[in-house]
Amino acid sequence: MMRWIRWIAPVFVVLVSVMTALHSSSASAADLEKARALVAEVAEEGVREVVGANVPQAEKIARFRTLFDRYFDMPSISRFVLGRSWKDADAAQQARFVDQFRELNVYTWARRFKDYNGQKLAVTGVQADGDSGAYVDTVVEQTEGQKPLSVRWRLRMREDGWRVVDLIVEGVSMAITYRSEYSAALSDPSVTVNRLNDLIGLQIQQMKAQQPS
Repeated sequence: MMRWIRWIAPVFVVLVSVMTALHSSSASAADLEKARALVAEVAEEGVREVVGANVPQAEKIARFRTLFDRYFDMPSISRFVLGRSWKDADAAQQARFVDQFRELNVYTWARRFKDYNGQKLAVTGVQADGDSGAYVDTVVEQTEGQKPLSVRWRLRMREDGWRVVDLIVEGVSMAITYRSEYSAALSDPSVTVNRLNDLIGLQIQQMKAQQPS
């Protein structure tokens, strides 16, 4: 599994300690504050509804899926990570990819719920990313003397508010990492989008089978 999964997993299961420094930018201060608040809300809800909840693992996964759908723009992320091949796929293949890419992420994070050990997320800065985007800079404060991890959240403004489109952990972009991985796979003439969907489906089934009760 990619290294950033191990690095970033605590972000979704931490109790937030917020220290915000807003920078002047083309976006309004109010919009940037909403972006910061969304990141804090993701982390708080992750603790309250998922990792800190006294419910079976299957229920935690269901709650995390709801959280993922609420805060992440999975259709946009999916289009980006599939790259040029998005246009080569028909509507059914595209819809299947979006659904499976979400499930892949959900079950990847679910394997890390048990790793939570009191880590805290501190928001250290917010700045504009063009006219309709924002970067929220955070630090995951580790326990047992481990080095803090820097995590940059990239958000885009949608009709219903801010949505996360990427996580950049210690300089490594989640979206670009997936895009590179899938681009390499699809460079093989024998691997179509349909075949890639099948392979992702197999990954999901394997991860489901490994989930604790």
